[in-house]
Amino acid sequence: MRKNIIIFIIIKFLLIINLYSNEPLSEKTFFSDKDIEKVLKNEIVSRMCVKGNASGENTDLQINVPKTKYTNEDFSIYEVIVDEKAFLPYKMEDMSSKLKFYNILTAYSKLKDMQYYTRMRKKTETFIIDSKRINPDNFSEIEDIVYNEIKPKIINYFFQNDNKFGKLKFKSELYNYDDNFVMVNTCIQPVSKFVFVINKKEETKYISYFFYSKEKQGFFYYSFNVMRVRLKLVLTKNDVMTLNPTLFSSRLRASTVHLAKALNLNWEDKLNPWDEDLLEKGVYKNY
Repeated sequence: MRKNIIIFIIIKFLLIINLYSNEPLSEKTFFSDKDIEKVLKNEIVSRMCVKGNASGENTDLQINVPKTKYTNEDFSIYEVIVDEKAFLPYKMEDMSSKLKFYNILTAYSKLKDMQYYTRMRKKTETFIIDSKRINPDNFSEIEDIVYNEIKPKIINYFFQNDNKFGKLKFKSELYNYDDNFVMVNTCIQPVSKFVFVINKKEETKYISYFFYSKEKQGFFYYSFNVMRVRLKLVLTKNDVMTLNPTLFSSRLRASTVHLAKALNLNWEDKLNPWDEDLLEKGVYKNY
């Protein structure tokens, strides 16, 4: 019996190695050649999908997110998936500039006052009302850490008070390998709206990959937001609570533009990811 268990563990280990060793993790894991061409021309490539497509606004009926050793799960179970691909110019010439980028990613208090474009009101509004790093034991607010070294993995916790779902607490995992970074922010509480519970804890995630190119002097950036939706009413066509994919896409775009601002890039003209006329005409649809 014990021998069989050992054999099973070995086989499982070898399968995991095989899963991630065929191709090294890079921007080409997520970017097509066409995507790379677009983002190097300063375009942002966005997609959005809500299961059932009740609003008829999905760009894709399904968005496939490749598994990696950092995010090894089946994202197809999530009712909401939105993603973005961009190129972030940044000269990372030495450890000082690398540390600067590292500390930008972990400056949770700097998320406060993040702006987004609201399609309903057709204007820019505050998305993140407040944000602070917190103590995971008692959730008290604490200062951001200014790191003086880069580690393979660090874990922080923070809360953000957003204008749609209120105050949410997150676990934030930041990985580094070579000149690349992976950030996984997982909501550690259920998400609700009014009296309605939308999902359970750990069912809302924001995940970002940063692949540095010395040749291009910047990061190929892939970011996506996934969310389980257990309130089936919002996944159906109705006049009150239909979940529109543009809501989540606009919020993800807000994060991209806010990060660009921290890197001294002015991308405010990119805050609205979708032209209303083109959206209504179905121009963005990939099906």
